[in-house]
Amino acid sequence: MDKLTSKRLELQKIVFGHLPLLGISYQGEQKDKEYRQKFLNKNEMKNVVKAALKYEVKYFSAPSHDFNQLAPLYLATIKEMEEEKEVEIPLITCIEIPLEFGVERINEYRRWSTHLNYESKEFGKGIRESYFEDPILNCRPKWRENLSMAKPYDRKELREELKINWKRWEDSLLKFSDYKIAWVEPGSETDFLAICRMDLLEELLDKTHELGYRVLLGSHHLGASAPLVEEEHVRKFDGYITPINKLGHMMFPTQREAENAIKRIRKGGKLIVGTKPFAGGRIKPEEALNYVYKKVKVDSCMMGVGSVKEAEEDFQLARNIIKTI
Repeated sequence: MDKLTSKRLELQKIVFGHLPLLGISYQGEQKDKEYRQKFLNKNEMKNVVKAALKYEVKYFSAPSHDFNQLAPLYLATIKEMEEEKEVEIPLITCIEIPLEFGVERINEYRRWSTHLNYESKEFGKGIRESYFEDPILNCRPKWRENLSMAKPYDRKELREELKINWKRWEDSLLKFSDYKIAWVEPGSETDFLAICRMDLLEELLDKTHELGYRVLLGSHHLGASAPLVEEEHVRKFDGYITPINKLGHMMFPTQREAENAIKRIRKGGKLIVGTKPFAGGRIKPEEALNYVYKKVKVDSCMMGVGSVKEAEEDFQLARNIIKTI
């Protein structure tokens, strides 16, 4: 198993985002379907990856092997490109935390409802509208209906019954034994643990660290969860991967709270990797990247591209902007 063990690597300003190659556009089912059909052809995947390597993008995000139908094809493409180009491609691997409530897997909508309940109390009832109206979240089938019907988890029950399936977590990591992993990104379930079971989050970090991996925490609720994590002086992770875009989509509980959290985090020396900079194609690339790199001043930006043309345009634009910082 090849793991990167130095205390802190120099993280380049651009990270390749994998979601378009897995059929996820944040623009609706029709666009997702186009992507799925296109990238069932491994050569289409390879062409986009080649374009990224051409622009000297070093780090690539990656899913777990069982994320969806296209995930194994993408991971096989990465391995083939390493062999063809005779290069190593360090991965930032996002893995869902296998949370269980009693004998069942945690319910996604009840989890979001628990966040909504917590953030409404802490940051005001206006938070509710941002949850229900967020266009990226509304790409999920029946998002509003399912969220409105979901009951928040009871805090006492979570203390007694919430657990992590450690075997599933370790098995997911072991499947990457043939890849170079720069960081493991536990998914945005970390937000949930931050507000209800910090002890489990710290245990997750301990176990992942013991296996030799460095961690960047995935977060969709940075403005709410990061202050709790920092207040508890949680260690053994290097920073956060979180949505950052000018429209504030998926920046919870509010764009302002997320931006303020980012400022505090960067002052504390941890990394900030921005995701969803284009808000699913809702912001023009130049406007989007100027916000991410110049206003928010991220350490790196994870950009998903769905074609060679997009890769060439977006990566070149990012390089031009980075030169002016």
